[in-house]
Amino acid sequence: MKQLTDTNPVARGLAWLARAIFHHRGLFLYPQLALAALCIFYTVTHLNFDLRQDDLVGSDKKYHRNFLRFKKEFPTQDDLVVVVESENPEKNRQFVERLGARLDLETNLFRDVMYKNDFNMLGSKALLFVPDKDLEELKHTLVDYRPFIQQFSHTTNLASLFGMINTQFRTAKREENAENRSMMKALPTLQRIITQARDSLHRPGSPPSPGVAAFFDAGEKVYINYAKGRIFLLISQAATEDLNDDAVERLRVLVDKTKMEVPGVNVGLTGEPVLDHDQMGQSQKDAALASIASLFLCALIFVYGYQETGRPVKATFCLLVGLAYTLAFAFLPWPVGHLNILTITFVPILIGLAIDYGVHLISRYEEELRHGRGEEEAMVKAMVFTGQGIFSGAFTTAGAFLAMYFTDFKGIQEMGIICGGGLLICFVPMMTMLPVLLLRGHQNAIDHVQGSLDERRARIESLWLGRPGTTAGVILVLCALAATQLHKVHFDYNLLHMQSAGLPAVEYEQKLIDSTPKSVLYGAIVATNLEHAIVLEQQITNLPSVESVDSMTQFLTEDQSAKLELVNGIKRDLSSISFPEPDRAPVALSDLSLTLYSLYGFLGAAYDEVRKDDPDLAGQLASLRQAVEDLRKDMLRGGVADLQHHAAKLAAFQQAFFDDVRNTFQGLQNQDTRTVLRPQDLPQVLRDRFVGVTGKYLLMVNPRQDLWKREHQKAFIDDLRKVDPNVTGTPVQLFEYTNLLKDSYIEAAKYSLMAIVALILFHFRSLWSVLLALLPVAVGSLWLGGLMGWLNIPVNPANIMTLPLVIGIGVTNGIHILNRFAEEQSPNILARSTGKAVLVSGLTTIAGFGSLALGKHQGLQSLGYVMATGLATCMIAALTLVPALLNLMRPKSGSPQDPGKQKTQRREGFNDAGSGGTEVKTSCTTQV
Repeated sequence: MKQLTDTNPVARGLAWLARAIFHHRGLFLYPQLALAALCIFYTVTHLNFDLRQDDLVGSDKKYHRNFLRFKKEFPTQDDLVVVVESENPEKNRQFVERLGARLDLETNLFRDVMYKNDFNMLGSKALLFVPDKDLEELKHTLVDYRPFIQQFSHTTNLASLFGMINTQFRTAKREENAENRSMMKALPTLQRIITQARDSLHRPGSPPSPGVAAFFDAGEKVYINYAKGRIFLLISQAATEDLNDDAVERLRVLVDKTKMEVPGVNVGLTGEPVLDHDQMGQSQKDAALASIASLFLCALIFVYGYQETGRPVKATFCLLVGLAYTLAFAFLPWPVGHLNILTITFVPILIGLAIDYGVHLISRYEEELRHGRGEEEAMVKAMVFTGQGIFSGAFTTAGAFLAMYFTDFKGIQEMGIICGGGLLICFVPMMTMLPVLLLRGHQNAIDHVQGSLDERRARIESLWLGRPGTTAGVILVLCALAATQLHKVHFDYNLLHMQSAGLPAVEYEQKLIDSTPKSVLYGAIVATNLEHAIVLEQQITNLPSVESVDSMTQFLTEDQSAKLELVNGIKRDLSSISFPEPDRAPVALSDLSLTLYSLYGFLGAAYDEVRKDDPDLAGQLASLRQAVEDLRKDMLRGGVADLQHHAAKLAAFQQAFFDDVRNTFQGLQNQDTRTVLRPQDLPQVLRDRFVGVTGKYLLMVNPRQDLWKREHQKAFIDDLRKVDPNVTGTPVQLFEYTNLLKDSYIEAAKYSLMAIVALILFHFRSLWSVLLALLPVAVGSLWLGGLMGWLNIPVNPANIMTLPLVIGIGVTNGIHILNRFAEEQSPNILARSTGKAVLVSGLTTIAGFGSLALGKHQGLQSLGYVMATGLATCMIAALTLVPALLNLMRPKSGSPQDPGKQKTQRREGFNDAGSGGTEVKTSCTTQV
């Protein structure tokens, strides 16, 4: 191998820099401190995080162009989904009603709030959305209830309502007639009203109305619910896409407030904006934790490794200056200007990598001082010889990152620019400011009188250096064992497995998948007109992977002449019914109590009358009688303040109830039957969702199976692409996103390898050196793959970043070892400052990446574990295999030189040239 000298252009430049630093220290210190302060100010004032996963992909891809066109046509498709779960459907209903009322008031953040499909929400053509069969049943129900409704329409409060019931009981004839049948059918309605009136006394906040469902015993049918009422959904959207994060945070506040009013329910948020928000939020927390832990661990390793605090602290300070520069660089408008879900991890990564510059420089500077050199000579020697390795290692690792720029994945390109640029930026203060700081302090004087070799490390190194053949054989066996496990390594495409463990948004998304046919993921197919939509929907519904299609096509294209006749009939039946303005005064508890007491008596008499002949009816009467008694007791319980509170609560309940009923029946009476349903007649919430800004129509295709699983995702997309090659939506984005991510990192690894080979070849001018430098990477990567297969750890979209990084980072170990061998022609590495620096820098890099495993985000955890393991295996291979091979390749004229003899020669200004004991004056020694 060609000997390393101080005559090449890089060495001469580093020598000039070292002397300039020595003689003009202030010029390299104070301007950088001022620049660092300026960078910190700029960073604080220009923080910008891009949370949108869609922005990680470049717009040049066809599938992404389709998605962007879809988002432009249908700009409000990102649902915020509130999942309400309990065994009590009434509690669930109460929760969504109260939360929905709150969201309706905050139009600055929320729009298109939907949790039920009642007549008021559907508007003046609501009945045209009802299927023919259900519409006929509604007409018959209204006819059956007509006597009761007619009487009800004369009431304005709870007292008059129950007074009307008392009158019907008092005047009822002992015969079968329409009035009696109507009243008996209304018993469940009355019990529902009384039960919810009593419930309103005990819940804070404004009570919701029982709704028109109380009349027709529709119950949960009106609401979006699944699993027999165990799960209710409320769906909303942020007012604009830019407000997604604010809407998520505010929605959580409103959910917490509603929980205080309706305890005993499990409530969680999910939906794409929530998943993105929570993922970015957790990633920010994890990155901050990892940065602090990384900085602490790296400093601790540095201090312990060198048994001092002064120089490690100085190196850490210079690292912080470099990080300040890099943060400002990251937020510059060009070339990136923000951090995303990938680049947010760059700080702990740079901490673990950039500290290596200081480790190697300090190690060599310390060694030269202990050889008796003066401060200037020691700094020149360290900067020239070890500096060349640092220079090559910095550009090699930076090259591995910068090679990512040539991939097709925008997020990876930004990762490469920020991390690669950051490594080169951190190189500046480490090679200019750190030497200034090293020239200060009492440790320099101490090093002049201390020994130059660590005998313990030399003894450890002799275990493999003295047995190079055995060492190579053991490593070969370990490689063979690792190779047997490689077939077990697979790629996990499921992005839910990368989310934070226990993240509520993920758990509630899984609840939707497991308990309902509903998922936040759906395929989106856009039709140019209604005729096109009809054809597409017919084809889609027959696909094996499709559960259902949500669209407005059926309602806008069906023959509605029969429906219009039914609606006109309903309007005629209700035309004579008129509801007066509800009573707005506080409830008179004494009057209501007297009325309820009378009702209690009538119900008892009716119970005695029918209990033998009609036990079912008797059971209803007994249950209603008990509800009446419970309401009277609760509303009259307490002192004066309690009674006033109860009166106000019941007043709020009756106003909500009577307003709702009045508005509902007026809405039925005013149904528009002049024309069939047209796109402009759709309610705003449905028009926003299904009709585009240019009049196109959306078909929301619901999958039959869980689309987070890769095989189901692929089958679903393949099926839809048979119908429409331009199908889009989140499933398509996820499918293509993970494909592109995987391919881009593989591509980045290839580019990194090519860049590294070129840089090593340029530095050493030897193909053999290139192979030796890359050999630890190959061996370490093989061991890593074997461990992943043995422990069943999959490759995923996060830890696949290991591919280019292990190559770029792991190769630096070999570069520094070969650099020292080229300088001295001796394989004794671990006992020298280079081996110590490789060990310490390897541990700091492992700590930098390993700190990512401390967070909750499973993707970052896996990246931390895999990178730390890969770097450890590469470091072990470099410190054992490379010196052993170098020893095997040397002439066999003797054994490795005794460390004590090397120590004596170095103090005389000589370098050991090999096992034969030949001594060669270095050009640097002669020059100095």
